[in-house]
Amino acid sequence: MKKTQKKLGNKGFSLVELIVVIAIMAVLVGVLAPTLIRNVEKSRESTDLQTLDSIRSCVTTALSVESVNAELVNAGGTYSGTLKSIQDDTSATGFVKELKDELSSDGVLNATLKSKVCKEASKGNNTIQISITSDNKVAVYVPGVTKNDTKSKIDMSAE
Repeated sequence: MKKTQKKLGNKGFSLVELIVVIAIMAVLVGVLAPTLIRNVEKSRESTDLQTLDSIRSCVTTALSVESVNAELVNAGGTYSGTLKSIQDDTSATGFVKELKDELSSDGVLNATLKSKVCKEASKGNNTIQISITSDNKVAVYVPGVTKNDTKSKIDMSAE
């Protein structure tokens, strides 16, 4: 009996073809990765800006409450402090107590910043500065981050 063998032919890719495909994929990843990282950081900065605006809105809303506004007037009409100092002040009285009560009910006392530029500017302390002027204008910002910052092209403040 005679055995016949079928010709197997080319069943797969050669080693050279696989190496070429892997090299092309590596080049594509090398080109696209920096763009992806830059876009992720831009989205974090945008989120931080929205967080600052939410805090500003909550402080403005808190100032519309009669008891908070009255305490601000009693305290001299202006205020400057950090969100963290308001949160950590267990013996708060007057304006800070009223503001803390309002902000805690709105849930913004635990606000965190996620962008690299904000973390570097606040040195990991997540410092969010709140400033209220005598005419009840509220500014919320991250100290050390401005439009002229080479790392960030946006102003991390909400007024």
